[in-house]
Amino acid sequence: MSKIKVLDKILQDKIAAGEVVERPSSVVKELVENAIDADASDVTVYIEESGMKSIRIIDDGHGIRKEDAPLVFERHATSKIENDYDLFQVRQLGFRGEALASIGSVSHATIESFNRESSPFKLTYHGGEQIELTDGKERVGTDILIENLFYNTPARLKYVRHLKTEAGKIIDVISRVAIAHPNVAFKLELDGSTRVQTKGNGNLKEVIADIYGLNIAKAAIPFEHETQDFNITGFIVKPEISRSNKNYIHVSINQRHIKNFGISQAIINGYHSLLPKDKYPIAFLNIDMDPKLVDVNVHPTKLEVRISKDRALFVLIEEAVKATLRGTPLIPEITHDEPEQPFLTEQQVLNLAKTPDYSYQNFSKKSKPFVEEQVQSRRDVYPDYYETETKTDYGASDNVEVEEEQETQPEVKTDKLPYFEIIGQLHGTYVLLQNDQGLYLMDQHAAQERIKYEYYYQHVDENSESTPLLIPYTFEFPQMDVIAIDEKLDDLKTMGFEIERVSHSTYHVMSYPNWINSKNPEVDIQDLLDFILEKDSFSIQAYKEEVSIMLSCKRSIKANRYLTNSEIEQLLNDLNACESPYTCPHGRPVIIHYSTNDIERQFNRIMK
Repeated sequence: MSKIKVLDKILQDKIAAGEVVERPSSVVKELVENAIDADASDVTVYIEESGMKSIRIIDDGHGIRKEDAPLVFERHATSKIENDYDLFQVRQLGFRGEALASIGSVSHATIESFNRESSPFKLTYHGGEQIELTDGKERVGTDILIENLFYNTPARLKYVRHLKTEAGKIIDVISRVAIAHPNVAFKLELDGSTRVQTKGNGNLKEVIADIYGLNIAKAAIPFEHETQDFNITGFIVKPEISRSNKNYIHVSINQRHIKNFGISQAIINGYHSLLPKDKYPIAFLNIDMDPKLVDVNVHPTKLEVRISKDRALFVLIEEAVKATLRGTPLIPEITHDEPEQPFLTEQQVLNLAKTPDYSYQNFSKKSKPFVEEQVQSRRDVYPDYYETETKTDYGASDNVEVEEEQETQPEVKTDKLPYFEIIGQLHGTYVLLQNDQGLYLMDQHAAQERIKYEYYYQHVDENSESTPLLIPYTFEFPQMDVIAIDEKLDDLKTMGFEIERVSHSTYHVMSYPNWINSKNPEVDIQDLLDFILEKDSFSIQAYKEEVSIMLSCKRSIKANRYLTNSEIEQLLNDLNACESPYTCPHGRPVIIHYSTNDIERQFNRIMK
């Protein structure tokens, strides 16, 4: 007698269900995706006891024909593909024909559906067996009810976690599908309480506000980039709002929510030094591409995909995120949790009554003795400024060309930062600034860290030009470090160092790269060697950023260092020239903003 047998169909379905139906949220995902594939514009989800008691999903899609009812719960029965060519042209969310068969095998399922080209029906299905097929209601669309999930698979039932955890998973599923499909109205009710509700008007920013709140929606920056192969649209959120995990990075391909480490990492890399350590951005991106470039048939859950030209896509996303953030003012605004409402402040009323035009454009152009006192020629400030630790000694030379004094002094303003008037300092640490938009606080250490970091990052590179020394610097290291240094001498040479060992523990530096601090290069060289010794392996490309951060932090103004107005002006000018003047290399904000409206609100000067 043969020992090899073909398993019973119901047993096959139970085994296969383990891949598709992992938990209640898996059921919700598959059924909601079916509704979207049916061109539904309105999807309502009712959940009881986190889905363990019942899951009901009602949609207004085109429905199922009655003649197709007996095939609804059959494995690999689908209306979405017909041949192998269709498998590589998939745009629908479902196509494998496994979801309903898997769900029906581990639950009590009831489907009521009506297609205009057929008659309504109601189908009852328990544990892989059809129980009853009767007439249904004439309501276009589908109403599916799943009860007693995993009743016949006790191991899977035991695996289900706490009900609150399962409820959170369901909310996450609906949220991600709603973000990928802003043109569909979604409503999720958990035990009679509405948890997610979107309008379905196609406005992604409104969906973000409905799900994640107004603060995130307000900080969302429109994102759009297109090439011959990819069209990327959506929103990325300003770095002032971040999260401690990657779960808030939403990526979809052809409106299918997916998880892809490379894409998520490209988005994170695009924020570069704008986020603090161990913080991650919030993003909502959809990538439209030819279905031939993406394989969605990797896993039954269809979350994992394989992308052709993935490297090009990663580079495109990273560079596009950087470009979008570079073109956006990123000074965080400090607000208070009070409801917003239209109002005029008392000061604004007085300004309107007394002053013909105080628009922002004209504000900075008016003649103000106070501003003239703050904004001086650079030539007047260098003798004092460049002898202090605030000196911007980024290059090899201590001689800095000074701009000729002009009849009209340049404003402390560029495309990156707004016009500022200098007020003074707080505790020798924070610079107080103002304009017609309110009060600004600048962290002087973070500001100079950003300035020096960008200089070092641009100049720390392979094959840097070197500055020769007539008398070599001598460094002595413990014997335990000698082997590590010897291994890295070639790498140091590519950076512009010429170093040789002259005894068992002594090294001579005959030349150093021209980006080293020319005022006291020995200190920078020692710091850099100490830094390299901490690393198991070393390459300039791998550690370029870390070296830049280390050097900029050590060479920047410290707290409790009082600056003159001229020194502050120079700091602002240098910050204005930065590519990204809004955060230090560690991701901390450089400048924060207290709006005039918010200040007026705190003093109860608001006139409604």
